[in-house]
Amino acid sequence: MRFWLSIVILGGLFSASVLAQDLSFVPLPASIQQKDGRFALKDGMGISAAAALKSEANWLSARLSIGSGMKFSVQASGGVIRLSIDASLPQEGYELEISPAEVTIRGGSNAGVFYGAVTFLQSLPSAVFGREVQAQVDWSAPALQIKDAPLCTWRGLHLDSSRHFQPKDFLLKFLDAMAAQKLNRLHWHLVDSEAWRLEIRKYPKLTQVHRDFPAYYPEEIPTNPTFRAKYRYGHFHGGGHYSQADVREIVAYAQKLHITIVPEIEFPGHAMAALTAYPELGTTRKVPVVRSNITPDLFGVHPRAMTFLMDVLDETMELFPSPWIHFGGDEAPKGQWKNDAYTQKRIDELGLRINDPEHPNASEDAMQAWMFNELAAHIAKKKRRAVGWEEIMHGKNLDRLPKGSVIMPWLSVANGAVAANAGYGVVHTAVGPFYLDSYQVQSPNEPSALYGGPFTLEQIHRFQLFPDNLTESGRANIFGAQCQLWTELMPRTDDVEYQAYPRACALAELTWTAPERRVDTDDFLERLVRHGARLTALGLNHRRVSPKASLQWSPEFLSSGATWELAAAVTATAEKPVVLLNFLYREGTHGLDIQGAELLDNGQVLVSDKHEGFTGGQPRANQYRMKVPAAHFGKNLTLRILAMGAGGNDSRGDVSVSTEAE
Repeated sequence: MRFWLSIVILGGLFSASVLAQDLSFVPLPASIQQKDGRFALKDGMGISAAAALKSEANWLSARLSIGSGMKFSVQASGGVIRLSIDASLPQEGYELEISPAEVTIRGGSNAGVFYGAVTFLQSLPSAVFGREVQAQVDWSAPALQIKDAPLCTWRGLHLDSSRHFQPKDFLLKFLDAMAAQKLNRLHWHLVDSEAWRLEIRKYPKLTQVHRDFPAYYPEEIPTNPTFRAKYRYGHFHGGGHYSQADVREIVAYAQKLHITIVPEIEFPGHAMAALTAYPELGTTRKVPVVRSNITPDLFGVHPRAMTFLMDVLDETMELFPSPWIHFGGDEAPKGQWKNDAYTQKRIDELGLRINDPEHPNASEDAMQAWMFNELAAHIAKKKRRAVGWEEIMHGKNLDRLPKGSVIMPWLSVANGAVAANAGYGVVHTAVGPFYLDSYQVQSPNEPSALYGGPFTLEQIHRFQLFPDNLTESGRANIFGAQCQLWTELMPRTDDVEYQAYPRACALAELTWTAPERRVDTDDFLERLVRHGARLTALGLNHRRVSPKASLQWSPEFLSSGATWELAAAVTATAEKPVVLLNFLYREGTHGLDIQGAELLDNGQVLVSDKHEGFTGGQPRANQYRMKVPAAHFGKNLTLRILAMGAGGNDSRGDVSVSTEAE
């Protein structure tokens, strides 16, 4: 059915200062009770905390001082801002009370106190998250009472520093941004075929093989409008590596923010860099020659290779106190193992031979499970648990893995429930909603992305963490979720930030806020508009989320043929006389066919753009431009749009309306 959209275009913009002061907590706390009055920061205020909370008190003091320019003293008692531990609260839970006279933060642990402090900061102007003093700001917070605790224990981001290197200072900034969203796990992908970024003192050549290569290649830049970027798989990428001193500094910084860094040492595949440095570790004992994403070259299972991996894990565990060490395990073709006499001999010696015509690599898959288990037992001596990508459970391997293992299902969401019900820890990492190397919205102005999509904020926010087929014990094994930043097409740190934010905010709310409290995604998007000021203050190159689109379509709307008449905060001026419309499909089985748009004054058509467009999986000609005649600048105009569902009405999306220079 066709429908006309009638929108009154009005002048005036929202005040950024007013928006920044609104209560727009992200993630949304469990309960908020607003009260009368405001608490005003004053120079020389005291923050009181016991010695055990000195780190949290010092962090809060520094954060308040940087933005406000005021000084805050940390003291044992008598402060106006009071931090304390209340063991009756959930471990990461907290209670925050702000009155005109004082601020009290009680947490179930140091982490709970820290998260209460983050919420207190979010109640202040967004400049509190900045790096410079902002004098012309009302440094006060509304009186309120908040009780809160997270839904999940694993609220994470994955960062690929192998495909493209990020300097240490960026990692510290990245951790600050995570802390501002109450995210608490950084899965750090440090090694892959294109580079080995972690200094291992026993094997110095690991970080030397890529040293003299470019940090990135010109065709990998995602913002060049003349081409779609493409990554050079199988080519070494320089840019640097992390010394052990760098890692210790980054880990210590993360600990102060209550973020656990989980390092990933990938095996048996994605090993080109390591096997180029030390060919004798491979199955063939030769330097890899295949240049691709999924190379056939695997670590061998012979003693020298196993000793190497144990040595690397030993040095890794010295640097990272994380209870978890990630073993990778994905995308490991078994051809070399199948054709290698030694590997086949070991399969027989270990009793791993499986004759299954439907699964010709079953024996080799069992060998990978044996390799995983051997190294899991090695790190278990130091009370660490192994994590692996979904492939470690494929075939019949689920029954072979140690029960303490954690599985990250990325290919099949259903396998998350299977693994959890079988007694394994699960972190959702599904390709699609949780892969941030994808388009965020359907727009010609977006940078190139590895995956299509778009995979949106809404999809992350609405993800079902706990499917219906979970058992009671299986539900307890769902640790949480994390978003992946595979950086093939993110060669610069600005690219990483843009792909991460604001979608990481949706992940934060998904894993923090209870489902019954998180039902209103539109409310989240409205809060996110204001939360964007905090992301800007943090110095992030984030995608800006516009105020809720004045025009939206849904299956219900398409079926009804209803007319819209509503205000939009935009007007045509001499500087910006062109009204620009972008149709952005979000989700649904069907796209949207568009026939044209018109601008009217008192019912008379002033200007129109009539052409056939489409928005959906493969959008075309979905932008409409109309220049407003000078005599009508500043007037209240009506916008008409003629469109219909493409083959059906199962479609949702937005129409953005803006003005631009001619």
